[in-house]
Amino acid sequence: MQVDFSMENIRRCLCLECPVQRESRCVRDKKKIMLLITQQDLDSAMRMDTDRVPGVYCSTGRAICRDIDPHEECLCSGCEVWKEHILSENDVSEYFCIKKVSR
Repeated sequence: MQVDFSMENIRRCLCLECPVQRESRCVRDKKKIMLLITQQDLDSAMRMDTDRVPGVYCSTGRAICRDIDPHEECLCSGCEVWKEHILSENDVSEYFCIKKVSR
């Protein structure tokens, strides 16, 4: 099932809390950008594009940040987006940030 890259899924996504991303400088920098975007007016030119959001990898594919740690525990199976879209039945059942989902 296709997962939409939407503000609703961004809000429900667990990727930002995932131990895989905990020590990533790239993710920390992107979190700052996300915070700035959420503080902008609705008419702002700044948007939540896939290259700015360190998450919702089940929608966008592999992580854009390359300094994530694949040896840490993945939280995908506890994510509401993962459960809603029954992603356990996908080719990649966890670690969407590392293994690109085949479409």
